Amino acid sequence: MAISNNQNKKLSNEQKGTVRKKTSKETILRMISTPVFWGVFLIVFLALFGEIIVPHDPEQPNMAMRLEPPSAEYWFGTDHMGMDVFSRVIAATRTALSIAMLGVVLGMSVGVPLGVVSAYYGGIMDDISSRFVEVIQSFPMFLFAIALFIMIGVGYLNLLLIIAIYNIPVFLKLVRSVVLPMRNCEYVLAARCAGNSQASVLFRHILPNALGPVLSQFSIQGAYAIQIIAGLSFIGVGIEPPQPEWGQMIMRGAPHIVRGYWWASVFPGLAIFLSVILMHNLGHRLMSLYRREV
Repeated sequence: MAISNNQNKKLSNEQKGTVRKKTSKETILRMISTPVFWGVFLIVFLALFGEIIVPHDPEQPNMAMRLEPPSAEYWFGTDHMGMDVFSRVIAATRTALSIAMLGVVLGMSVGVPLGVVSAYYGGIMDDISSRFVEVIQSFPMFLFAIALFIMIGVGYLNLLLIIAIYNIPVFLKLVRSVVLPMRNCEYVLAARCAGNSQASVLFRHILPNALGPVLSQFSIQGAYAIQIIAGLSFIGVGIEPPQPEWGQMIMRGAPHIVRGYWWASVFPGLAIFLSVILMHNLGHRLMSLYRREV
């Protein structure tokens, strides 16, 4: 009888494992089949290979063709310097995505370990990290960025640094809120009783269970970072011309809208809108799938 019960338990565990694997596979296939996923895939593809496939040099002015309307040769028209708007919109994808994603990755790589450690140990370490988060997030994003630009100057790397610094508190707070309830979970207590080191408990047993919300938040923060980059470039403290960037293109094309030359600003604005919407929706879909799996 005891052997039979053990066999039944073993079969039950194997069936649960099979169901879990099947559910995970179905979840991945469901995610890949969504238009949002392929939209984000297209953005990433354009960021990687866009400058190869553009029909014109995105940084080469041509004053003889300035402010040309959309046509067969210039699909999105030309700007006030005669540069092809379509080529610049595509090339600007790499600028926006590289700064946004690298900045969020840097912020995540600092914020996640800090959040895990502060939540697990608590005490003075938790107090210090909480005060750090409050100080950073007490400043409006644009005032914080402008203040840093005054101190360290304008440029690609400095913009990347600002995105990273502002994302550290976001991931720190997120991971801290996820890890706090885990400290006294059965599998964590079992890992301690098995003689695992504190580092092993933290990074082998706790951190992997916090990565679901982190990955979904990564996409959302990437969308927010794209808006920040475009906004800073729009007010003249982000990416400098002639390097293509969506916010800078909107700013330089805005004075010509009242004269009917709308394309120099509208198409970069649509690029920002679509990129932000797609990445934001991807983050929310990842979060809903994670909750369903849990």
